Amino acid sequence: MKGNLLAFVIGVGLDVGVIYAAAAADLPLKAPVYAAPVLYNWSGLYLGANIGGAWSNDDPSSTTFIGGFQLGYNLQAGHFLVGVEGDFDWASFDHPDFTALSPLGPVQFSDSQKWISTVAARFGFVYGRLLAYGKVGGGWAHDNATLNFPNGTNWASSNTNGGWLFGVGLEYGLKPNWTVKVEYDYLNLGDWTSSTVPAVSWRRDTQMYKLGMNYKFESGASDDATRTPDDQAGSSRAKGQDIEELAKASPSQNPVASLIAATFRDETIPDVGPFNRTENVLSIRPVVPISVNAQWNIISRSLIPLTSQPNPLIDSNTNGVGDITEELLLSPVDSGVKDFYWGFGSVTTAPSASDPILGTGKILLGPELALFWRPEHWVIGAISNNQWSVGGAPGRPPVNFFTSEYFISYNIPGGQGWYLTSSPTVTVNWTAAPGKQLTFPVGGGFGRVFKVGDQSIDASIQGFYHVIHPEGGPTWSLRAQVSFLFPDR
Repeated sequence: MKGNLLAFVIGVGLDVGVIYAAAAADLPLKAPVYAAPVLYNWSGLYLGANIGGAWSNDDPSSTTFIGGFQLGYNLQAGHFLVGVEGDFDWASFDHPDFTALSPLGPVQFSDSQKWISTVAARFGFVYGRLLAYGKVGGGWAHDNATLNFPNGTNWASSNTNGGWLFGVGLEYGLKPNWTVKVEYDYLNLGDWTSSTVPAVSWRRDTQMYKLGMNYKFESGASDDATRTPDDQAGSSRAKGQDIEELAKASPSQNPVASLIAATFRDETIPDVGPFNRTENVLSIRPVVPISVNAQWNIISRSLIPLTSQPNPLIDSNTNGVGDITEELLLSPVDSGVKDFYWGFGSVTTAPSASDPILGTGKILLGPELALFWRPEHWVIGAISNNQWSVGGAPGRPPVNFFTSEYFISYNIPGGQGWYLTSSPTVTVNWTAAPGKQLTFPVGGGFGRVFKVGDQSIDASIQGFYHVIHPEGGPTWSLRAQVSFLFPDR
């Protein structure tokens, strides 16, 4: 547990450290100088929902997708906050069946965990609309377990056991009554020992990684106070004064733009696996820009995959939720170089897969870099990261994985939002055997930014040929994407 917990605390600590370092820095950028941001009001009652991943600590271990709701109350005094929060999450933990030796011979064991609930005090520090907090409290989980002994004796029982909780998180005041958050929790549940002879004990400690959204019953700020420094341009774009600028600020062309978006990307890959079945991934990709001050934004990019994965052993597909990824990119409002944008930060993946086939079973952590150039009607750039496994299920293989999505887009002048685009995703699995590491696709397609009523939408379709791919792997793929854009908050 110590290694996993340390990795997550270091990761969150680095993010928070970069945020406050940027906020305190007085860099010679061209962004306008104005007073420090008004503090968001976190006081009051709130109710929300969360999704994420959870994993057990010791072997035999497993991972699962979790989802539920939270209720809490905050009291704020200046930059400091105290509060209390309770949550309840459904889980589908099914620890892998295993056999242990006993004086009577081999004992077969299975265990499942159906729900997790916690109550904790929150202590936080507020800067503008950003809240960094820690949690200390307790929690409970419900387990069902069975033991089959060689003498034919069977034992089955259920148990709800409690323990202490520690957590850290970041929360952001998105709108006057809406906030979003990312959180890590460690729940120490201790051992559960069977009432059999001989007795069998196992640890049930659980770690959780959550993405959440809350509704505050008391307004946290005015609409004017919940706009980033560059939202004035976004408001003009929303009114249709420059549809091309809106297209260039869409996440499909610029992942570090200060623009709220909800993206749905569907990727289809035929002829996967020994039975030549089709893999399909519908990923939900919310993008939330977080204003630190007049000079800096943090771009939160989440990825929640809904996957249909061909089974490598039988002629069928496994369907469910894959591993959830969270990216945090620190980006200047004005880079100081005309038409140039960049962002640097961290990427974290939680082992949230609802089935072992759909995920790595590992906690992944690594750096991410985005570089973009936007001359005239073009957008050229890339967003790249490398993730390493830093914890998770001991029985699963380690992960060392590189991803780079490069962008080349041309917005047609006078084209009423139409554009040509190419944004393939290059991947390298460093732990795979030679000849099975690199996937390098090429291709592209077209898209358009348009409005339905007052809602701005970016839709595109692309096809890719995999010039380099693992031996025996698929040779082409198709991507369709729709983004709902919210330039004016």
